[in-house]
Amino acid sequence: MAKKKKAAPIVPVWVKHTWWLIPLLAVLVYIPAFNADFTLDDIPIIEDNAYIHSLDKIPAIWTTHYWAGKIDANDTGLYRPLTLTTYNLQYALSGKNAAAYHILNILLHALVCLALMKLVQLLFNDYKIVVITGVLFALHPIHTEAVAGIVGRAELLASLFIITSMISYHHWRSKGDIKWLLLLLVSTFAAITSKEHGFLITAILGLQEVYYFFTSKSFSLGDRKKWIAFGSVILLSISLWMYRSTITGPPVPHEQWLGVDASHRMATALRTTAEYIGMHILPIHLSADYWTDEVPIVGLGDPKVLLSILSLVVILTFSFVLRRKLPGVSWGLLFFFLTLLPVSNLLFAAGFLKAERILYIPSIGLITVIALLKANLIERQNGKIPGLVILGVFVVLFAGMTWTRAGDWKNNYTLALATLETSPNSPRFNNMMGLELRAQKKNKEALVYFEKAVKANPNHVPALVNLGMEYSNANRSADAVSYLLKAIELDPNTAMAYVNLMAVYRNLGENDKNLEVAEKALARFPEFAPVLWNVANAYHLKGNMEKANEIRAKAVAIDPSLGATK
Repeated sequence: MAKKKKAAPIVPVWVKHTWWLIPLLAVLVYIPAFNADFTLDDIPIIEDNAYIHSLDKIPAIWTTHYWAGKIDANDTGLYRPLTLTTYNLQYALSGKNAAAYHILNILLHALVCLALMKLVQLLFNDYKIVVITGVLFALHPIHTEAVAGIVGRAELLASLFIITSMISYHHWRSKGDIKWLLLLLVSTFAAITSKEHGFLITAILGLQEVYYFFTSKSFSLGDRKKWIAFGSVILLSISLWMYRSTITGPPVPHEQWLGVDASHRMATALRTTAEYIGMHILPIHLSADYWTDEVPIVGLGDPKVLLSILSLVVILTFSFVLRRKLPGVSWGLLFFFLTLLPVSNLLFAAGFLKAERILYIPSIGLITVIALLKANLIERQNGKIPGLVILGVFVVLFAGMTWTRAGDWKNNYTLALATLETSPNSPRFNNMMGLELRAQKKNKEALVYFEKAVKANPNHVPALVNLGMEYSNANRSADAVSYLLKAIELDPNTAMAYVNLMAVYRNLGENDKNLEVAEKALARFPEFAPVLWNVANAYHLKGNMEKANEIRAKAVAIDPSLGATK
């Protein structure tokens, strides 16, 4: 006798016709970020990036690395042309109107929520899980950095296309309609060119297939459609990887990973991974930056590392044990660990110690797990009221925290204020606060923050450059020269260190040293207008007017605003 097919759950009318309310909620909670300025990496990637300011640069975007538009870029390890292309197209429409970029990011977040809800419906066919997943993903404050920071668009786009690839694969394996295979390949291409996580799609689909195996959703090892899909995705991924490798170089690790051996890096990463899980449940003390005060470099013998390892082993064991009873929980946990792995610092040193923006994609799995467990609690006879109360508390708490944190991204000043409360010794944000105070003509206060940044990390090049400049303004020329020379020694590709050092030597009347620095800067930055302008001044002071006028004309051709400089 054929096994009786399980009846599909009855979906309430209010759910069936109000799915759009959750994406709307995802938009409303980010209202404080609607009129925010460019912050952090938004400035070099969008506001100051020549590759973004002209439609003619789109071909160059697809043949160069992510940071190619930054004159003194030293990180050539990223390739995200689709993300950059969206900035380019948006610049053509709205120019340097930061609000337009923020609004599009927020709308993309809403679209990711909608796509995730559709995926959850296909996987679990349970309206409670769909609604809870959608609400928690829409409101979770851990997503604020990826949504409110414009450069977080790479996370948003990659998440969207990873989800659409999973949806397409689901329909292709069940229906065999060629349009779904094509959409799978388009989604894979788009995900890979949005962010490097796209290369995980083959593994993600494999994990999806394992879920189908344990839920008996028409699993068949000999199904040709699945092999066609996997073969096509693998071939596309390998082709893009080979092309990408001709463009990119090695990634640049975070400054605090330099000199740290593999065992200490991995131990620190294991502890951080456990903390990431906790941040999904209790997202307190969130920060736009984490320094060694918050993420100390530790060894495998550290008690918190051992506790973290034990916790991770328990979670993975839990995942294995529940693979048949609650396969969705196992899928979500493994999705989280799989998509976190490339950015966890376990395999290699990444460009951060700890960061919330990189959790946007992994949180798809972990938030789904939380939703599954909450739905399971609500379904129990004595768990409905407690489950709903707990869910209500989470929703209110998350919404309030996200609203507040979205407001922190108003500008670099408000973001620095908020971040220095949670990470007071962050070199990056002490340096940023110094820059903001300098812009407000509060040079004495700015000097304090630059000094604090350098004290926290004597090798933090941006702070060395700015501290040198501030010492020059304070007539401490010897200190200024010392710090600027150190910045150049640490990173010879820092353009403003040369510009500021030339200014110091010029003020001191040391024209020979000024010209010596000028010639080095010209060789390294032949197309950077501020360098060219200062080099022209150096030749002028040495009496070589022909050379000075030639270089000055080139500087003005690159940046016409320099023509008004007296």
